[in-house]
Amino acid sequence: MIDGYSKVVNELIQNRLDSILTSKEFATAMEGVYQGLEQRLSSSIKDLGERETHELIEDLRNHVYEHVEEQSKIIYRTAFKDGFSFFVDKLLPNK
Repeated sequence: MIDGYSKVVNELIQNRLDSILTSKEFATAMEGVYQGLEQRLSSSIKDLGERETHELIEDLRNHVYEHVEEQSKIIYRTAFKDGFSFFVDKLLPNK
């Protein structure tokens, strides 16, 4: 294995994820998820105060975001490995 290969791949994945997670499209999609979450929870949290409701929703938002980010990293790593394997196994000329 090439020295530093894993580090470079992880940096590439992290940079790409950062650009996706900070994009307007991602923000819009996640806002829809959060609004749906709040609507579904509204009857369950109606007895909480405004501060407690806000804290609960923020905790849930953070939890959702962390899971989306982690799942995305796994997907990107798998796709990168698959793409790299395809390139090495099928596209590089045999010597």
